[in-house]
Amino acid sequence: MSQVHRAKYKIVVSDFHVGKGRYLSDGTQNIFEDFIYDREFAEFLEYHQSGQYADADVELILNGDIVNLLNIDYYGVHTHFVTERSQVWALKKVIKGHPEFFEALRKFVRIPGHTVAYVIGNHDAGMMFPACQKLFSKEVGAEVKFFAAEYEFDGVYVEHGQQHERMARLDLKKPFLTRGLPEPILNLPWGSLFVSVYLPTVKQDRPAVDKVRPFSNFLTWSLFHDFRWGIGAALATIYFFLETFLVKSRYQVFGAASATLDLIREISIYPDYDQVAFKILDRRPDVHCVIFGHTHVLKYRRWKEGKEYFNEGTWNEVTSLTLGDYGTKTRLTYAFIEYPRDQEPGSARAHGRPVVRLKEWKGAWRPENELVI
Repeated sequence: MSQVHRAKYKIVVSDFHVGKGRYLSDGTQNIFEDFIYDREFAEFLEYHQSGQYADADVELILNGDIVNLLNIDYYGVHTHFVTERSQVWALKKVIKGHPEFFEALRKFVRIPGHTVAYVIGNHDAGMMFPACQKLFSKEVGAEVKFFAAEYEFDGVYVEHGQQHERMARLDLKKPFLTRGLPEPILNLPWGSLFVSVYLPTVKQDRPAVDKVRPFSNFLTWSLFHDFRWGIGAALATIYFFLETFLVKSRYQVFGAASATLDLIREISIYPDYDQVAFKILDRRPDVHCVIFGHTHVLKYRRWKEGKEYFNEGTWNEVTSLTLGDYGTKTRLTYAFIEYPRDQEPGSARAHGRPVVRLKEWKGAWRPENELVI
């Protein structure tokens, strides 16, 4: 006789890059806003709190880079001096700019058994500050579980992924700098400095520059099809690199020589994470599934029998310059984790191990959509 349990699911999403809102206070379009799918997200959560999910345990796992705190200016200034005060200010701007997004989260957690977990990424590293976590939980209307690096449960390993890149890796042993400072600031890696200070100036001319994959192909394309801008951007990047790594007039980078070599190796910006996942699966016999975000590339790979790697992709627009996936696309993808409800002998799920699948949210049918041009 089978033993029936309460249904249990987990949903993993990442890389929303929610900013200050689609439009600025004067009504003009905000070119730094990457997330324009508040309505779709609200419908997504509404779906997972009704029907078979109404009486189930459902955990929403926000796997990093959910809010894009690095790209939000502090009173008009983009700076790498990231304090708790500035990040609370930035998070309040995000909340104000996306009321539908946070209302959807509030409705979700009102359902008994529905919870939210948050794995911190590189674009939302400010969520390391306790005040930001407190504000986010308050706005959601329930206690959100925060994880600085990874979240493990029942043989599933969830991590955003920036810790495997030298240029984006957060120093979890020393997340804040305090010596000689009036208040603690985030100990940001060089990649975060690039994103918070330099990238906003580039996006003013080419808003889609950070949405192209792989970036090395985009650099080559620019030399042929956007030569003047491409050369100017390349020279400005080299100058920024020299100023921060060698002169260090703007930012202290420890281990600059080795970091420089890592930067050259990571010039693609979003490297292949397959081998990283496989190493975790080999090293950890208790882990049967690894889920990453960060790369913005949807992926599934099987590694040995019973071992799998997933990347849930992004809800942002992505332009691919690879031949097999050429073009600009937006896919609202996520990892769906389902737990078995019975323990019948011979069942495919008899061992009680959760099953992970990649899915795409198609949303409720609408007669029209507003385009961003």
